[in-house]
Amino acid sequence: MFLWNRQITIAPDSLNAGVAGLVDGVTHVNSVSDYEFSLWAPVLGTLGQFGVSARCEDFGPFADEMAERGASDEAFRAKMDAMGSWIAENPQDTLWNVLHVAGEMGDVPNVCAVVRWQAAPHQMMSAIQFGIGMADYASGISESTTTVSASNYGYPNGICLITAYDSVSDFQKASLAVNADGGFAELLAASESVGRPETIESALIRRIL
Repeated sequence: MFLWNRQITIAPDSLNAGVAGLVDGVTHVNSVSDYEFSLWAPVLGTLGQFGVSARCEDFGPFADEMAERGASDEAFRAKMDAMGSWIAENPQDTLWNVLHVAGEMGDVPNVCAVVRWQAAPHQMMSAIQFGIGMADYASGISESTTTVSASNYGYPNGICLITAYDSVSDFQKASLAVNADGGFAELLAASESVGRPETIESALIRRIL
């Protein structure tokens, strides 16, 4: 399975209009698409940084549908034109190949904790195995589902761990339990050779659509 994501940053003085525009745009796309798109807002992370995501088994048909919508859906094109007045920078698209699932892969969750980083090319396999080990260990403590994905397009040599929660309260409870575990700390200590530390990013996001 693949996870497509578009990161959109709204200018601070346009948050209300920007959020309304995103909700309108994603709602429209879901009314005409064969895929289900979700809209995410930050809980912890960069203010104004929103995400649109969708799951797909085959990226080719997914990309073709998006291209057709951009070329011929006049309502969609008008909504995209309106984005220019409130976005702070060009959106970034990434494609992630889901390589491992620790726990049960269910429906799109309400809240996600996201950690991602970039590895040097020669570190990729070690980074993937490290991510899988971390996901399995943390999931065993928290009973939350964590996916491990890799990307070479949009975020080169990228590794991403996404943990699903029903609520922010569930995230807090699980995080405290995992961080207090001595074995988890030992796993972290082995992370020196699996990525570039300056690229590490984390966020807590909530699904609003």
